[in-house]
Amino acid sequence: MRCCEGTRAVIIDAYNSENIGKIVTILRPQTMRERLKIRHHAKVWIVRSSEKLKWNMNGVYHYDHIGPIPENQLQPIRDQEFHDWAEKNPQPRANCFTYQMMEAEQRSDKRRAELNDPTKCEC
Repeated sequence: MRCCEGTRAVIIDAYNSENIGKIVTILRPQTMRERLKIRHHAKVWIVRSSEKLKWNMNGVYHYDHIGPIPENQLQPIRDQEFHDWAEKNPQPRANCFTYQMMEAEQRSDKRRAELNDPTKCEC
């Protein structure tokens, strides 16, 4: 999850293009009791905006300050305090195949450079 409750974010993608670029505050995860609901494969957040946002539900446009947005359409806004904390507490790399491949390629490149170095010839 990139977002959490209370985080401010920018809308970076939207079905209604006039919503793009608006700043929102994330209130809570969407529940099925919301007035406006959307189905999405990613987590959906209920957000609040100072400007009215536009939703199209079953062909009817709704304008409101509060409504649902999928997490993958939001970019969290981090403050300087977060960046300072992140520099002091670097997160470990995810244990996934991509990082394992990158590390193997780095080791291979280093070994190849050592073998091609004429100053280290065992002649």
